[in-house]
Amino acid sequence: MGKRALPSRSASLGYQPALDGLRAVAVAMVLCFHAGFGWMGGGYFGVSIFFTLSGFLITTLLIDEHKRTGAIALGSFIAQRSKRLLPASMACLALVSIARLTGQFGQVPGLRWELLGATTHVFNWVKIGGDTSYTDAFAGSAVFVSPLEHYWSLAIEEQFYLLWPLTVALLARRVARWSLALPVVFLAAAVVTPIAAVLLSDDATYWATPMRAGELLAGAALAGVLQRWVVPAWAGLVGIPVAGVLATLAVVLPTGSGPAYVGLFAPLAAVSAVMLWTLQVAGPVRRALSIRPLVQLGRISYGIYLFHWPVFVWFRQQGWSLTEPWRFVLVLSATLAIATASFVFIERPIRSAPWPTRTTIRGAVGAMLVAVLTVAVLPFSPGFLEANAAVIARASAEPVDSPLEPLAPVLLAQSAGSTAEVADSESQVAIDPNAIANTGDIGGPAHDVAPEVAAESFVLDVPLGPPLSRPVRLLTVGDSTAFYVGQALAEWALDHREYATSDLLWCQGCGLLRAGEVTSWDDTLLGTRSAEMFDVDLPLMVARIQPDVVALMVTVVDVADRQWAASEGPLEPTDARYVERLASSYRRAALDLLDLGVGRVAIIAPPRSSGFVADDVVFTADRWEALHVALDLVAEELGPEVVVVDLAGWADAAGVTEDLDWRPDGTHLTPRSARDVVDRWLGPILMSQAS
Repeated sequence: MGKRALPSRSASLGYQPALDGLRAVAVAMVLCFHAGFGWMGGGYFGVSIFFTLSGFLITTLLIDEHKRTGAIALGSFIAQRSKRLLPASMACLALVSIARLTGQFGQVPGLRWELLGATTHVFNWVKIGGDTSYTDAFAGSAVFVSPLEHYWSLAIEEQFYLLWPLTVALLARRVARWSLALPVVFLAAAVVTPIAAVLLSDDATYWATPMRAGELLAGAALAGVLQRWVVPAWAGLVGIPVAGVLATLAVVLPTGSGPAYVGLFAPLAAVSAVMLWTLQVAGPVRRALSIRPLVQLGRISYGIYLFHWPVFVWFRQQGWSLTEPWRFVLVLSATLAIATASFVFIERPIRSAPWPTRTTIRGAVGAMLVAVLTVAVLPFSPGFLEANAAVIARASAEPVDSPLEPLAPVLLAQSAGSTAEVADSESQVAIDPNAIANTGDIGGPAHDVAPEVAAESFVLDVPLGPPLSRPVRLLTVGDSTAFYVGQALAEWALDHREYATSDLLWCQGCGLLRAGEVTSWDDTLLGTRSAEMFDVDLPLMVARIQPDVVALMVTVVDVADRQWAASEGPLEPTDARYVERLASSYRRAALDLLDLGVGRVAIIAPPRSSGFVADDVVFTADRWEALHVALDLVAEELGPEVVVVDLAGWADAAGVTEDLDWRPDGTHLTPRSARDVVDRWLGPILMSQAS
């Protein structure tokens, strides 16, 4: 007979370097996926490997302890897990809290609640109870992404560590040949989860503990099997094709759909369990995974996973694309440095400290309580979204039941100065047409996104002039880029109450182009969200507030590759057919608003994107040129009721298009830069359209 799968000293699994090597491979998959490398679209499968490995190791330890002592010391188990997991986790949460106190991550909605959820090991349930999606971490702007997004998996593992020892103890007492019950439990999970997924949302399927338990149970089932059967020597050779299957899954699994959202992770986790089975005997894969660099990375893999995501998010918020090799290497180096420091100075000393079980548990509970109370009372300034929700509400127009009185100029009483001076003040609201709109023709010369005449013709600092007979009602509509402009307009309106009110309607990813399926990145909800906003929410808001000017914020989503018909395939915005359809969509949006009684529609042409990348599609100048051509067609056809407000030209004239302080991620204005452009130019420009 061959060797038994487990070492003869059954009280311990024994150290297996190859398992650390497997950890290194799994965390590398996650890092490449989170960095945005398109060739690692299924890199999230690395987390599934961690789950299966955890289930295997923990269950093996529990079985060995029960065989050795006839019982399972729950207190000792919890104490060891606490010493292993909590110190680094608390250190990561502390760093994120400090970063938030210093003004970082202020645009992340509900970060305090997420900190509390991460501290109390229920983060996945906090996410399920919120209004975000797992795909939001990759589909939208980095400024909205939580630096704690990855704590959902840690929460599941920690919940497993609390519940599974009780389950194993129960099985040991009640079931004959109880180790064989573990594969039965896994098979039940593998059958039930796809059925349950039909009844749940995609995100609940992805995040809920019961739905991911199958991956942990796959490892537990293997632990039970190894108690009864010997691993044959030839199993080491099986590791080669199994490794190929794991690598293939990491590459071919779809990023935003597929097995992740239909409850099929448990069957996939069986592949990970087979890999663990092959590693119990000598073979080429075990030797490869046992090389020193992989083993060393595997030893700090927990810290790498903990710290990489906040580091990645922070760099993305500074406008970095992590798919650029040199930037990825630099960010990865920072992550490894932090993880190594955590291992050397925090994790290893605490893990090896000879603390009694009772003291360890009390210390862990006490640390959690202190952390919860600290997070609950930290003097965070209001988050960007929370703070400006109140600003936008205060700046909003009051609902009206009857048509508003027409707007007319009002001459201000002058305590000093002549009539001529007043007249001169009035004339200041006249704007050079080149500062508002440019005209182009799809068949004519290419539209210059940064026209040479811009610097000479643009008025960079436009004065307000006298107010009108009542405040102008402004409404900004669009996606996350519209949010930043809209909130700045709201602040501006509060500072100029006699001039304007300002409302905002936005949703993340909602472009003006609603037809066609986006193929540049994987977000099947884009069209649905846009249609709901434009066809349902916008008419209701227009009827309620009767805006004088509606500003439609053109977005990067409008210049993503799309497919209208399978016969023609995906189209890039540089294709004439795409431009025609883009112009048609803008025309429809403008005409719908005019039909609703809006006085003037101002379509804001955004500056060309500087570094924005989605699924390896770089939004280069030629895409923005096509966008401007479509806008020019609409302005030429529908003017003067529809104008194109050329923010792109203003940015070029001001020399800020490539300025990462102005747009850290290359697309979204910061609160400060948005307010600057509104004060200097956009606010008066929109006001002039109502006069």
